[in-house]
Amino acid sequence: MRFHTESLRDTYDAIVVGSGVGGLTTAGLLARAGRSVLVVERHDRVGGYAHAFRRGRYHFDSAVHLIGGCEPVAFKGGGQIHNLLTKLGVRDQVEFNRIDPVYSAVYPGMVVEAPGHLDDFVELYANEFPSEAKGLREFFQECLNIRDETRRADQLEGVLDAIKSPGRYPTLMRYRRATLAQVLDDHIESAELRAVICTLWPYLGLPPSRVSFLYFATMLMSYLADGAYYCRGTFQKFAEALASAVTGAGGEVLLRSSVRRISVDDSRVTGVILENGQRISAPLVVSNADMRQTVEELVGADAFPNRYVSRMRRLKPSVSAYVTYLATDLPLSKQNTSHETFLYASLDHEAAYRTALAGQPNWLSVTVPTIADPALAPAGEHLMIITTLIPFGAHDWRAGSQWMVDGMIDHVARHFPGLRDHISFAEGASPRTMERYTRNRDGALYGWEVSSAQVGPGRSPNVSPIAGLHFAGHWTQPGAGIYGVVSSGIQTARAILAQRANE
Repeated sequence: MRFHTESLRDTYDAIVVGSGVGGLTTAGLLARAGRSVLVVERHDRVGGYAHAFRRGRYHFDSAVHLIGGCEPVAFKGGGQIHNLLTKLGVRDQVEFNRIDPVYSAVYPGMVVEAPGHLDDFVELYANEFPSEAKGLREFFQECLNIRDETRRADQLEGVLDAIKSPGRYPTLMRYRRATLAQVLDDHIESAELRAVICTLWPYLGLPPSRVSFLYFATMLMSYLADGAYYCRGTFQKFAEALASAVTGAGGEVLLRSSVRRISVDDSRVTGVILENGQRISAPLVVSNADMRQTVEELVGADAFPNRYVSRMRRLKPSVSAYVTYLATDLPLSKQNTSHETFLYASLDHEAAYRTALAGQPNWLSVTVPTIADPALAPAGEHLMIITTLIPFGAHDWRAGSQWMVDGMIDHVARHFPGLRDHISFAEGASPRTMERYTRNRDGALYGWEVSSAQVGPGRSPNVSPIAGLHFAGHWTQPGAGIYGVVSSGIQTARAILAQRANE
């Protein structure tokens, strides 16, 4: 994208700080509604964790592997990404490839696959575990109920109104504080089947005993009910489509520029000051940045009520990750390699999480995006993105981490024999790398943790106590992941436009 170091104007209707998917969603919807919008991004490209990078002839996604809802679907309320891109007028700029199976998982003595259609998934494992068939179907019906009620709450009233109308949202109310493990206890007895259902817990950064059931169910249904997709050409294309919706509607995207300060006067936002000294006025500022940095550094905690700051500081940030990006000429094909493969040392996901917290994870996931999009690498080569969760403070990342790259490759080579002799490129990214490129403190992958206490109303609201200051992205409601940040961007834009309509 073209970029310049100063905005073309000194006054806008709204300024969005950060160009993650949540911020771009809000910016696109506001621009589409006729507002003059400026997006300010410190990086040389848009996307946040959805950005991609190039190493020679290899094109790597930094963090996003799959998203759901990219095409119209039969299930009520589905196709969130498709609907957003269509509304913004940029659907034709992005091509999505459906991924089926959604994932494979290797456990000791067991290899499983997740079919890319909900009915197929349920029937497969109902036949594999016939004594669990009734509980399995009941579990997934609850997941569908959550999906339906969440969409109605998001689209018609908002998450807080769901609490005020428990009769309309019985499943959300029943499970609002439940963890995935607690719900599985009520439906599934088999340790093997429980492990299969929980396979995707790393996508939310918490094990079954801690992750919100509501949020896990929403994520799982976004893949199984709406379909799982890869963005052809990397997810950078998806982020750029959102950015083009902003510029196409007359807005502006300012790259390689940092916000030094969000200006506040008499408890009301007045604009921003850039690092180059430019002062830009706006009655609305939407922060897509780390919430703690926004409150404590860009604005200043003294500008907020003490109670608001204290509550924010009690919230727990999510874990980070280590990622190894490599290229190989090992002959792989869709017949013997899934787009996403999880390699677990046991059926015990709680133990797997503990090894990650200890800085010595014994599990990882392997994404091979070239199965879906061969153009990401030269002919005859494939890309592998190897990921595991790990805390920022687990090691001194400044001292180097080649040992981590080597260990992850050795782990994967046990599943892909000969890999060590067929690597043409390898590079690691530590939590410090995540922090440097996204400015999320300690490389937090999901903003606040998506625990049962920190999703929906338990998460920071989109509207702040300072008039005109809003939040979008994974630090705010409803939660993390592409589905979550798109939802947050929609909620934020809706709140702003509704407020302006009533003034």
